[in-house]
Amino acid sequence: MSKSSATSKASKKNQTTIPARVRRALGISKGDTLLWAINGNEVTIRIISKVKVDWTKTSEMSLLEWTPEKDEEVGL
Repeated sequence: MSKSSATSKASKKNQTTIPARVRRALGISKGDTLLWAINGNEVTIRIISKVKVDWTKTSEMSLLEWTPEKDEEVGL
């Protein structure tokens, strides 16, 4: 095992905790999304990049899609 490896057990609900040593080595924090890839009897875990979304601007753009253009007829 490498310096950053560790073990954990599956709970009754098949859940496990990522050991602190591994979380620190990979920079995993609360809210991170992990991708689990299975290859035979091995599993690879990758951290999916967080996408920062400015929801205020996203909402604005969505609302603009519903705003009629000046040359469009309204109510017909």
